[in-house]
Amino acid sequence: MNPYILLALVAAWLGSGAAAYHYGGKHKADEIEAGLARDERVTILASEAARLSTAEAIATIEVKNTTIRQTLEKEVHEKTVYRDCRSSDDAVRLLNSSTAVAKPGPVAASGVELPASGPAR
Repeated sequence: MNPYILLALVAAWLGSGAAAYHYGGKHKADEIEAGLARDERVTILASEAARLSTAEAIATIEVKNTTIRQTLEKEVHEKTVYRDCRSSDDAVRLLNSSTAVAKPGPVAASGVELPASGPAR
């Protein structure tokens, strides 16, 4: 067998491998580019559909100005859950020293009893 023929076959085989590698790489790059273009088209279509549906929903809103004239109704609810709630001396002292709380008047309630009522001032 002639060594030049064998060398030509090896060169042709290597050349076909290089061509396949180049074509495969270009094919993958084209596939990635096509995928990005498809994603961009989908994004444009989705945003256009969202814009249209939002515009249609806003167009159906009906604005009404109404004035309500009626008597005020007040409901009183009695909740005795906190009847026996007590704070510790430290908590009361801390709350009273706060600047956001009004200082107590001359007569403060003690326990659950209220101070006796006096004449109107």
